[in-house]
Amino acid sequence: MNFTAKEDYGIRAIIDIAINRGDTPVQAKEIAARQGIPEQFLEQLLAALRRAGIIRSIRGAGGGYDLAKAASQITVGDILRTLSGPVVPIRCVNELDMDKCDRQGTCGLMDLWQRLKASISEVIDTTTIQDLVEAHQATHGMQSYMMNI
Repeated sequence: MNFTAKEDYGIRAIIDIAINRGDTPVQAKEIAARQGIPEQFLEQLLAALRRAGIIRSIRGAGGGYDLAKAASQITVGDILRTLSGPVVPIRCVNELDMDKCDRQGTCGLMDLWQRLKASISEVIDTTTIQDLVEAHQATHGMQSYMMNI
């Protein structure tokens, strides 16, 4: 199971916003430069994340992006599902596709795939952006100046 640049860039962009937010919104061109993400591609990702209510955009001079809610309330799973849909190791364990499986009821692998899906979901749904910000800051020897209200 491979995640694409789309998911990687989306998570990195949200972490960047969380770390660099302040009195003014974070501009896409700044995120793109810091993270090495093509700006046009980043804009597409940010639009999807905005529509999902993960971030908000502020228009006008000095505009940009900010988190729509606290970093502790945004999970990696929220971002992955927004950008790519269900996170499943194989199509047949997606609730929407289970009835399309030709081997349902006779497949000896179903339990494995369901356990793998549950394990992945456990990790991505309990890891928040705040967790990743703190890990980044610990790795880079930075103190957190983020205020959580």
